[in-house]
Parts: sequence; structure tokens; C-alpha cells
Amino acid sequence: MPVFHTKTIEGILEPVAQQISHLVIMHEEGEVDGKAIPDLTVPVAAVQAAVSNLVRVGKETVQTTEDQVMKRDMPPAFIKVENACSKLVQAAQMLKADPYSVPARDYLIDGSRGILSGTSDLLLTFDEAEVRKIIRVCKGILEYLTVAEVVESMEDLITYTKNLGPGMTKMSKMIDERQQELTHQEHRQMLLNSMNTVKQLLPVLISAIKIFVATKITSSQGVEEAKRNRCFTFEKMSAEITEIIRVLQLTTWDEDMWANKDMECMKRSLAAIEAKMALAKSWLKDPHGQPGEPGEVAVHMILDEAGKVGELCAGRERRDMLGTTKTLGQMTDQVAELRTRGQGPSPPCIQRAGQCCQGLDLLLGKVDSATRRLEALTNSKLAIARRLDAAQAWLADPNGGLEGAENIRALLAEAKRIADLCEDPRERDDILKSINEIAVLTTRLVDLRKQGKGDSPEARVLAKQIGAALLTLQAKTNRAVANMRPAKPAVTLEGKMEQALRWVNNPGQDDRGVVCERPQNNTGQAAIRGLVSEGRRLAGGLGGPYRQDMIGRCDRNEGLMTLLADMAGRGEAESPQAKATAAQLQDSLKGLKGRMQEVMTQEVSDVFSDTTTPIKLLAVSATAPPEAPHREEVFDERAGNFEAHAGRLGATAEKAAAVGSANKNTVEGIQATVKHARELTPQVTSAARILLKNPGNQAAYEHFDTMKNQWIDNIEKLTGLVDEAIDTKSLLDASEEAIKKDIDKCRVAIANVQPQMLVAGATSIARRANRVLLVAKKEVENSEDPRFREAVKHASDMLSHTISPMVMDAKAVAGNIQNPNLQKAFLDSCLRILSAVGKVRGAFSLPEPDFPPPPPDLDQLHVSSGGS
Repeated sequence: MPVFHTKTIEGILEPVAQQISHLVIMHEEGEVDGKAIPDLTVPVAAVQAAVSNLVRVGKETVQTTEDQVMKRDMPPAFIKVENACSKLVQAAQMLKADPYSVPARDYLIDGSRGILSGTSDLLLTFDEAEVRKIIRVCKGILEYLTVAEVVESMEDLITYTKNLGPGMTKMSKMIDERQQELTHQEHRQMLLNSMNTVKQLLPVLISAIKIFVATKITSSQGVEEAKRNRCFTFEKMSAEITEIIRVLQLTTWDEDMWANKDMECMKRSLAAIEAKMALAKSWLKDPHGQPGEPGEVAVHMILDEAGKVGELCAGRERRDMLGTTKTLGQMTDQVAELRTRGQGPSPPCIQRAGQCCQGLDLLLGKVDSATRRLEALTNSKLAIARRLDAAQAWLADPNGGLEGAENIRALLAEAKRIADLCEDPRERDDILKSINEIAVLTTRLVDLRKQGKGDSPEARVLAKQIGAALLTLQAKTNRAVANMRPAKPAVTLEGKMEQALRWVNNPGQDDRGVVCERPQNNTGQAAIRGLVSEGRRLAGGLGGPYRQDMIGRCDRNEGLMTLLADMAGRGEAESPQAKATAAQLQDSLKGLKGRMQEVMTQEVSDVFSDTTTPIKLLAVSATAPPEAPHREEVFDERAGNFEAHAGRLGATAEKAAAVGSANKNTVEGIQATVKHARELTPQVTSAARILLKNPGNQAAYEHFDTMKNQWIDNIEKLTGLVDEAIDTKSLLDASEEAIKKDIDKCRVAIANVQPQMLVAGATSIARRANRVLLVAKKEVENSEDPRFREAVKHASDMLSHTISPMVMDAKAVAGNIQNPNLQKAFLDSCLRILSAVGKVRGAFSLPEPDFPPPPPDLDQLHVSSGGS
């Protein structure tokens, strides 16, 4: 019976299913205990009336519909329901005459099941027709979107907008109604996300077309950038609408979504590695390249992305890739250390840098190979599922044409591809054996059908054998694919810790409580590997001893896990040594988790203290007057800074999702928002470049403003999600510590008479203070505790009144930095901000209210015996 994927179908079929379950129980009791079945003529008559009404409405719908598929699929369902109803009525009449009749009981069960199955077919056919209506609207929008490419005048644009608007409104309404009908929460969310993205992109598309038309009509510069903007928005909207169409047709949860997500991550990492390879190699080949330069950052980013791919692999492929990544990371650190000591041009350093270059090429090949391998596995698995239905239909038809056997041959070819990719020789041989057996049986069946004996007993037996063997082969290939993929640990940090500690406490068993034979399929070990991988990713952004400390913690956890897994594999999971190792690993994991959260929170405090200044500076450079000196050079510099800043925001947000205390929805929200930010960032730069090339052009200004606001709105959403992912008090602690360091920098600037350094420090203090205010405001809005709200609001008000005076004092001392009175006034203002931030932080540490006193001990209460 199909899954109840809509509320309407569920509401109609659920009661029917319950009634049938009741009838089955009555039937079984009658068989066991010989109980009589009561008179069912009245309830059966009610069922008959309901079925007749359903069929009548269905037939009326078929007569009026223009949906040819519905006209084709409805009549067989009518016949099925009517026949089942007749059988049910006959059973009721037979049972009324003989409550113990065995044939009547069988008729009762068959008729009831037939009604449920037939009604389900009717409802699904009708539901599919409703889905096709929505899809027709979606495809109409998709088709009309392509008209954007031929809009070349403002009159065309006005017409295009007028025609597109009503269709978009209709599609949005239909999608909203449909998502409310669905019972699968995942499908509902996917539809909502895609539709919201389409709505957000609509004004961007109109703006992109407008600026393209404006630049082309006036033969202005920036036509190519405008065309790229238009194409990007068109392709993004088309992709989202195509995804809507795909999700609309789903009736069960997409079991291969994991593969699609892993594939997307692998391809994105591969593209990122290829994009950074030239910069990384340039740094390695330059003996004078210094640590911290963009080239070294590119090397670590490549290793980071390769590590992500390695975590998505299993077995030898995973070990090989992660081992290479770790070795290259150590070699890069050695190169950086030698160059720090001024030994960059020395032969050992040059040799090691060359080895790193070769290693990066090798690593790129491994990432590409892993991506292709997963793609091949996934495609073959999906192809087998598609071919199986057609093959089974051919086997069931004794008169089926010989071309039907091609589906079986194609299915066997896909199964062989999976076998060829298997690492386990036993699995490979088992699949190949099944393939050969099915091929032999299929050849015999084809021969019989060529002889016109397709309906013979021998042919029917062969068809049944092949059908069963194909199902077995599919199960074997699915299992092989699953065994070639790593276990999927929890999405959140807390979930990974729970899985890890569950395995540490019982290392001899997997999550189902049975002995685990495949380490890559043990979610506890996968969770530890995930934690270690995130720890190393965080280490990449640290410097010197802090990086070594984090890497050391990761290596220790990985070593203890391997040691414990080896002992468990030898059957020594309960030995004293294994228990001691488990205790060490448990403590080490908790220490790693705490350190990771501390580092991540500090990074969020730094990177998200100011999210919009780079895009504002980009806007200023894009609108600079034509006579401004070095106009294009300034723009290029600020465009680069903006894109680098956007990259840091995305990378930090991903770390917060992986290491913070977020739930699954927040993690997925961060991932989706980061993806959108990465797509949007280069489009913002293109829009700014168009404005730069067309000073004073109103259409260019409006287009850039639209793109800029889209980017800012997306980053504000990302900031909110990141704040949800981390502990608020920890973020405030980190912000307070960072402000202390900024104040120390300002003191150094005053001592060394460096006004610019002082301004930079004061600006950072103001931004961090404003970030604290933003976090506090959100907490007040989300809290229902009046005492907490009042305390945080009061502390926030005090903080808000300290920021502007500090900025004014900073300007004053920067203009006369050697004036002691101005120095003292500025530093006092800084300390007032620090004190106010401390009060905000303190408001989040209010003691819990006392519980009311317990009730008196009832045993000590006595009822007076005196008279009334």
C-alpha cells in the first residue's frame, strides 16, 4: 500500500486501514477459536454507499478533465474498487446466512483489502493529477524565464514584468497550498526553501535585466558583467523551480539524498581546490614567501577541502586521502617555520616546498577520483532501481517482446560496475556470481519466448526465478554501496559526542548492539573521526603553538580510538587495558570538545564583529567620481577584500555549525545560507563593477543597491543562525576578552605615537560592543522571563550610552595623540565600555530563582478530637 504522503489521503485511508485491521483480527480469531462473525450488512452497506459516491465523483472528474493520464489511470481503479465492494457485499450476505462460513471470511478480507488498495489508487491518481497541474504552472514559468534572454528594450522589460508577475503569484500560492498538504516534513521544508529563494531572486532578475538593457542601449561599459548577472539569476531561479518540480513528485523520503549531498560537497571542494592551486603553488615555489601570506592560506584551504572529501570516503580511499592531507600539512608547517627563520632559499626548504607542490597535485588527483567514484556508484544504484521495474513488468508478461530483456542486460551491466568498484573481494565475487546466474536464466527464458513458449510452466517458473534473483541482486548491490560509504555520524556536535561516548563505553558493539565487523560503518568511530576532522580544520586558522596544541589533541584522540578499535577487533574490549584506554579517550574527547568550542567562539567573535563594512567600502569605491585618483586600483583592492571577507564569514559559519551547540535545523540553515552567500558574492562584485564603469547611471546604481541589499539580508540571516549555534555567554566572554586586547593595542599605539593603529583599535572596540548589543537584543526578544529581560535590557542601555563618547574621544586623541588629558579621557571611555560589556555578560549569569518551600510533612498534622 502506498505511503500516505498527503493529509487528505491519510485522512481518508487511515480509518479504512484501521477497519481492515479489525476485520483481519476477527478473521484470525475465527480461525483459531471458531468464533462467529457478527452481522455486517449494515456497516457494509455504509461502505458500499461511500464507495459508490467516491466512484461517482471520480467518474464525473474524468469526464470533465483534460488530463489524459488521469483519464487513462482512473477507470482501472474504478473497476478495482467496484469489484472489491461487490465481494464485500457478497461476504456480508454469506456471513449473515452462516456466521462460520470460511469462504465468506476469505471474501471479507479480500474485499476489504481490495477497497483499501483501490481507494488508494483512486486518491493517488487524483493527487498525481493535482501535482501535474502545479507542475504545468511551474514549467510555464520556467519557459517564460528564458524570454529574459531576448529582452532588449525598456518596453520589452515592462511587458515581461507584467506577464511574469501573475504567473509567479499563482505558482507561489499553489506551492504554499501543496506544502501544507504534505505529511513529510522534509518535503515541506524543501518546497518552502526553494519557493522563498525564487521570490527573493525575482526583483534581482528584473534589476539584472534592466541594467543589461540600459548598458546595451547606451553602448555603455559593463555589458558583459550585466549579462553575467542576468544569466546567474536566471539559472539560479530555473534550478530552484526544477527542484520544486522534483520534490512535488516525491511520495516517500528520498533515500539517496545523502549521496546527492555528499556529491555536491565533493564537487564544491574539488572546484575550490582547483581555484586555489595556482596561488598555493606560487607561494611554495617562492623561497621568499612568508607565513600568513595568501599563498600559505591557499595551501591550508586546499588541505581543508581535501580533508572534507576524505571524511566522505571509506576504507582504503579514506585512509589514503586523510593520510596524504595530514602529511602535507606537516610539511607545509615545516616550510613556513624554515622561512620564518630566514632559511627559505636553503636547499632543504626548497626541496620540501617542491615535495609539497608534487603532493598537492597527487592530492587533487585523489579528490577527483573519489568524486568520480561516488558519482559512478550513485548513478549505477539509481539505474538499477529504474531498470528493475521495467524488467519485472517484462517478466510478468508471457507475451512480452524480446526487447524487454535489454532492461535486464542493462541492469546487470550497472551491477557489474558496482562490483568492479568493490574493495571487499567477497562482495565483488558474490555480485558477479548473481550476475552470471541471472544472465544464464534470462537467456533460457528468451529462447523459450522465441519459440512461442512464453506461457509454458517452464517459462513461468524461469520468470519467477529471475524476478526473485533480480531483487536479491539489487539488495546485494545496495549493501555493497552502503559498505563503501562511511557511517553517517550525527549532524550536531552534541550528537557526535553522544555517539562517540556510546561506542567508547561499549567498543565491541555497534549502535544496534551487535558485533561490528566494518569499522567504517560504526557510527561511534565515525563520530570521533568527524570531531577530529573538525578539530584539524579549526587548527588551520590558528597560529604557532595554538595550532600545534589543537593538532596534538586531535592526534591523541585518533590514536586512542585506533588503539581501542584494534583491541575490540581482537575480542579484548573487556580487558583492563581496553577499559583504561576507553577512560583516557573519554576524557580526551571532552577536552577536545571544550577546546574546539572555545576556539570557534573566539573566531565567531572576531569574524562576525563586523559583517558589512567591506561591502560598504566596496560601494564607496564603486561610486567614486571619475576624476578620483587610482579609482580602479582602489576598487580592485576593495573588491578583493570584500570577497575574502565573504569567504571568511562562510568558512566561520560552517565551523560554528559543525562545532557549536546547534540543532539539525540550524545546521542545515547555516549550510544553505552559506551556499547562497557564496553564489551571491561574485554577483555583487560584478554589479559594483558595472556601477564603477557607468558613473552617475541610475539603473546601475539601483541594480547594485538591489544586489547589495540581497547580500546584506543573507548575511544578517547567517549571523542570526550562527548566534543560535553557539553559547551566548561564551560569545560574550570571548567578546569581552577581545575588547581587552583591543584596549591593550590602543595603549601600545599611544605609547608609539601611532594614530592609525589607535583608530583601528577604537573601531574594533566599537564594533565588538555593537555586536554584544545585537546579541543581547535578540536574547531579550526570545526570552519570556521578565526578570532576565529587564536585567539584560538595563545592562544593554548602559552599554549603548558608552559607545559614542568613546568614538568621539578616539577622534580627539587621534588628532593630538601626545596630549595626556585626551589620552586619559579616551582610555577611561574604553574602560567604561569594557565595564558595561561585563555587566551585560553578568546579566546572563543571574542566579536561578529559589523554588517555593516544600509542603509540610503530612504525618505531623493531627485532627483535633474536640467537639464541633
